[in-house]
Amino acid sequence: MTHQPAHLSNARILIVDDSADNLRVLSSTLTEQGYEVRAAKSGSMALMGAQTANPDLILLDIRMPEMDGYEVCQRLKQNPQTSEIPIIFISALDEPLDKMRAFTIGGADYITKPFQVEEVVARIKNQLIIRQLQKQVTEQQVLLQDVKHPSSSLPQSIEELLGQLRDKFNSPLSAILESSQSLSCDPSLSEEQRQSLEVINRSSESLRILVNNLLQS
Repeated sequence: MTHQPAHLSNARILIVDDSADNLRVLSSTLTEQGYEVRAAKSGSMALMGAQTANPDLILLDIRMPEMDGYEVCQRLKQNPQTSEIPIIFISALDEPLDKMRAFTIGGADYITKPFQVEEVVARIKNQLIIRQLQKQVTEQQVLLQDVKHPSSSLPQSIEELLGQLRDKFNSPLSAILESSQSLSCDPSLSEEQRQSLEVINRSSESLRILVNNLLQS
């Protein structure tokens, strides 16, 4: 088994495909990678599974009976409970317009069939890392607001506040920047993934500037 970083090893993946063979291959491969895998054979099952299983990522086929992958994605993005889940389309449709539509409605990446399992694994890992970095940036932004506007339970001396600030922000921000910059060098990243990493880098740099300004005040 290939070992994943701690924050990825227990990730939950929902695979949506009406092909039993595809479900079997993908489920087996991702389980070997250490992921917790669930499968759905239809769009309606996917919508239900996304809410009950709370997956960290969804692999979504497009051509399915009753409800296609495009509609599934749109419904997931309209639901606040599932709107932030990264969706990787995996389909035999390989026309530029098909891919453009997938990205327009909120897809994070697109893999064409027949697929190589190595590519699927790499793209899943990239999306999970990007999502983790996005969460860390958001958490740091919330913490920064707490320190800028401390409640009565926080220490009131300037020294204590500055010490708390250093502990809470400097190390996490450095880790976020290091991870995102390292991931940016991955040649397998799609353009959408690179844009997401650029947003993470800019947000992290903005937080670093705010932290430095507070430390100097």
